[in-house]
Amino acid sequence: MFDYAQVRARFNRAHRSYDQYAVVQQEAGRRLAARFDWLKLAPTRILDLGAGTGQMTRALQARYPKAAVFALDLAEEMLETLPKSGRWIKRKRAVCADMHHLPFATGSFDIVISNFAIQWSHDLGLLLAEIARVLAPGGVLSFTTLGPESLRECRRAWAAVDGGSHIHGFLDMHDVGDAMVRACLADPVLDQEQLILHYPDAMTLLRELRGVGVGNTLFDRSSGLTGRHKWQAFLAALEAEKTGAGIPLTYEVVYGLAWGSGISPMSEEPRKIP
Repeated sequence: MFDYAQVRARFNRAHRSYDQYAVVQQEAGRRLAARFDWLKLAPTRILDLGAGTGQMTRALQARYPKAAVFALDLAEEMLETLPKSGRWIKRKRAVCADMHHLPFATGSFDIVISNFAIQWSHDLGLLLAEIARVLAPGGVLSFTTLGPESLRECRRAWAAVDGGSHIHGFLDMHDVGDAMVRACLADPVLDQEQLILHYPDAMTLLRELRGVGVGNTLFDRSSGLTGRHKWQAFLAALEAEKTGAGIPLTYEVVYGLAWGSGISPMSEEPRKIP
């Protein structure tokens, strides 16, 4: 379970530094956007789920200029980085909300796109059911998320120090696919690849993770500060991961695609934005 007050606070703090450090997130977003080259679509309404600083919002608006693109994020200061002019902002399409409770009418969107947000879900079944609800029949869900090999170097380094919860766990691609089927999303397709960055030292690696809002936001994290001895032991264990290229940091990027079936496990209920 995530402490979403902490998640929101971390991403709000990172809103100015995010684009500077989000190398993997941006590359995965470019690869995700390129997959629309293969899809013949003419959407009228698009939802960027977990929009952050708006990489996918801008990419989809450029690809489909006649569509209304909505950007939704939990962190309001992330949304403040979006463009301040043009028809997009004038129509107030930035929405601060919990992705598990989407404030939109059933069947609202022809495309739901999400880059590096789904891994922050405490209940993937609920999230996918909500996506299935707001997705129009024949609409497209396309997303990236993280697989279990992600951040394995940090996980190993902490395991050498203690048995506490320091690094978030990530679902296997096959579990994500099963959840998509249970949410009544049609013809799900998933694949994955590993992207590995290298850093000159442990502190540079950790500074960049913090720069994109990554931190321990689990409810069962230690309530106190990590002692100096443990912290130094963690840094030493992370330095021990170093190769000739530097300290590696692995991201297992999972790509998902599915279609709206017009069916969702979620019951229909009134929403704030029609």
